[in-house]
Amino acid sequence: MSTAKVKSIILYSDQLALIRGYTFEQLGKLLSALIRTIDGEDKEAIERSLQEPELTAYRFISLQVKIDKEKYQQIRDRRMAAANKRWTKKKPDANAFFAMHNENENENENENENENENENENENVINKDSLVDLGRRDSSSSPEIRDSANVAEEEEEDNFSKLMKENFLPWWNQLVKDYDSNIKPMIYMTKNRIELARKICDTYGKDDLFKACRKAFASPFLNGRGKDAKFIATFDWMMDEKNFLNVLEGNFYTK
Repeated sequence: MSTAKVKSIILYSDQLALIRGYTFEQLGKLLSALIRTIDGEDKEAIERSLQEPELTAYRFISLQVKIDKEKYQQIRDRRMAAANKRWTKKKPDANAFFAMHNENENENENENENENENENENENVINKDSLVDLGRRDSSSSPEIRDSANVAEEEEEDNFSKLMKENFLPWWNQLVKDYDSNIKPMIYMTKNRIELARKICDTYGKDDLFKACRKAFASPFLNGRGKDAKFIATFDWMMDEKNFLNVLEGNFYTK
């Protein structure tokens, strides 16, 4: 089957936290890189042409573009298969006329079911959280609805884990360099760390996670640089909800 061409890019709210504060020049380089990605240019070549902080933002956004494209391709393939089945030529056997008539009615019913399913999947691409929440609210409904909600939740969890490993981890380590920080870089994004971050994001949102991280790296106290300060923050320490709120609300933050 042919591969679907990307016709649009969805910019999610959690991605905005990465590019807030960028200069017009940096935003222009990032947009140019995304356009080159849509045009099919080699990703490694694009990354070699970028520098920080545009490189980290590009990797983060381009990964989500790839995920959205794969979902759209699956929906497109299903629709094509349904159309091919519907329009497959049948032998003009007069004796089979009534059988064909009944079969066509059954196919029309199946087609309507497929279209409803495809519409639901399209909503997943646009707003994944809404379907997950809907599945949770309707957990007492039919097994089919519960199964669909579970699948959507599993996909969301897989995407979050992938983003934390492939994007957040290098972003955190880049902050260590950018701020010349005493906070240690991370080597592994473990399952436990992912679950701690997921809990924070579920409660406060991904934007606040990024904000708190930047405030932590900008804080002399959390870098062990304050007067008589010996404490140095870690990612695990920050993922404790009480500590996270103190950092987010600026209790350790100095501009």
